[in-house]
Amino acid sequence: MALQRPKSLRELALEFLRERIIDGTFQMGQVLSERRISEELGVSKSPVREALAQLRDEGLVHIEPQKGARVFNLTENEVVQICDFRQAIESASFELALQRNRAGLAADMENVVEMMAISKAKNDDDAYIALDNQFHQLIFEHADNYYLAASYSRYAGKIAALRKLLSRLPKHTDLSFNEHKAIIRAVHSGDLSTIKKLLAEHIDRTRKAYSMALSSLHASDDK
Repeated sequence: MALQRPKSLRELALEFLRERIIDGTFQMGQVLSERRISEELGVSKSPVREALAQLRDEGLVHIEPQKGARVFNLTENEVVQICDFRQAIESASFELALQRNRAGLAADMENVVEMMAISKAKNDDDAYIALDNQFHQLIFEHADNYYLAASYSRYAGKIAALRKLLSRLPKHTDLSFNEHKAIIRAVHSGDLSTIKKLLAEHIDRTRKAYSMALSSLHASDDK
């Protein structure tokens, strides 16, 4: 068995920051203090600064000269662009996955949805969101195309953070779960046109839900 290389301080800081942005511990728009993070992790500022630079490339952090780092914030227009990106790249990858390993894709998706059902029953939102991320990642694994997978991975953190945010909306998780089951049925039958239709509806609901969330937030601010 091959020995695993110990993680560098930069990698540890990167995992720490990415996980807390995605799970909402660090909220959208929140200022991130290099000093406080380095003290919490017990490391110098250098690996923290390197980790923040990587997260900037992933779109999870904005860094401004003289002002420092801040967790990303999403406008409604950016969510539309993310949904457009997902629609294009997931549809293309689904087509390849069906051609190359439809049975494997269906079996793996079934396993993930079974675990989703357990997480829902336990009201374990964090576990459900992690499985939701895994469900969509399976499309790229079975498409077996490095460039498609790498393009998606670049923004996977931001997409996961958006999923976490929307999971707090009423009925969002229930609707998402039913849509995943419908997609699996179409995968079993190899019906690409139905898959693309279901995927479009699934992703477009993200756009609509975020728009509603923003409207509710603005309404609360006006009171």
